[in-house]
Amino acid sequence: MQTREIMGGKEKNLNPMDYLVTDLLEEILLGLPLKSVFRFKTVSKQWRSILESRRFVDMRLKKVEKKLKILAVGEGQTKSGFEGDEEIEMIYLHCDDATEPSLTFDGLVCIPKPGWINVLNPSTRQLRRFPCSPDHPVSPFCLNRQLRDWPYLTFFPGNWAMGFGRDKVNGCYKVVRMCFDPVEECEVLDLETGEWRKLIPPGPPFHDMDVGRKSACVNGSIYWLKLLWDFKLLALNLHTLEFRNVSVPHKWFSLDTQIMNLEDRLAIAKTKGGPEWELEILSLMDSEEELWTKTYSITLASIIIGLPWEHSWFTVVTVSKLGNLVLYDKHKRLFKYNTKTNEICCLSSNISVISLCLENLAPLRSDSGHHPEDYKIRISSCGLCLKHPEAGISTLAVDR
Repeated sequence: MQTREIMGGKEKNLNPMDYLVTDLLEEILLGLPLKSVFRFKTVSKQWRSILESRRFVDMRLKKVEKKLKILAVGEGQTKSGFEGDEEIEMIYLHCDDATEPSLTFDGLVCIPKPGWINVLNPSTRQLRRFPCSPDHPVSPFCLNRQLRDWPYLTFFPGNWAMGFGRDKVNGCYKVVRMCFDPVEECEVLDLETGEWRKLIPPGPPFHDMDVGRKSACVNGSIYWLKLLWDFKLLALNLHTLEFRNVSVPHKWFSLDTQIMNLEDRLAIAKTKGGPEWELEILSLMDSEEELWTKTYSITLASIIIGLPWEHSWFTVVTVSKLGNLVLYDKHKRLFKYNTKTNEICCLSSNISVISLCLENLAPLRSDSGHHPEDYKIRISSCGLCLKHPEAGISTLAVDR
């Protein structure tokens, strides 16, 4: 329905939607499915402004989904064996670099490559490439074949210790990389500006961090775990860009110890071998007091495969709305642990999990001189592909 207003002797058609209070309009738009959000950006400048605002993006990010979404490598999802679950939905990423070591935060995927930092947003289906300084020669220690075969280690190109997260003060996403051999170097990339900033590398005892261990971002800080030679936890505040030391009970450290963001808290997980076969999780309940509490202890004996003396390794993905844990192991098996019944069920026997998949509408700002339309988009039966006009062809396809 439209109303008519007389202005200067001329009639002007007015859309009643123009008079909706912004807060009410936001509530209506928050309930739209993702495809409708993109389509409704063309309705009016007001709607587009709301849908692209940081406020709306943050509210949409916090929206509780009916099902958990898990992002996995799209290397033939028909072979994954995943037959569905009342709490979980699989999202498959078809990307040239999907199998490469990556970091994720808020649904964004960061894939470091020699000379480039690639950042993907599966929700908006955007890809951006950031140039970076040349990599340093990799030390013989990191080239050790036996070391690189450890399943709980992740080596990034150029012998860098990597981090990816969000500044909780200004909302900017940042990539951090540190090198300690053969030279000490630390730099931070702001995805909003596309600019790198040099930092003074952390001194002893963090001058030889384990480059093969993944970091975790929690509450605006990135954390790295140092286990070789001694046991340390290093944190970098993404807003102040200041390093600090975090204490952890030493009895919780082992070579397969991992850190993660679990329920918006820093968590440490380690797998205890036989005869116990348990996955124990320690969570930081108070960052100021550095108060740690054991939050989960999962018996794994029923799902261990291989010889009794072989090492098994598990990674926790997330906790569901019902309090169940989703985890996977080195054999590409995906599990769900019911915290009420203490039962573990296998959801898939052949799947390469990347991370929890969150719906994030944050735009990846285009490179200088490039506009969003510079990325040629085509829809195919396997999803959506993006082609960068200068940096060769990279494909990003998302199947739902």
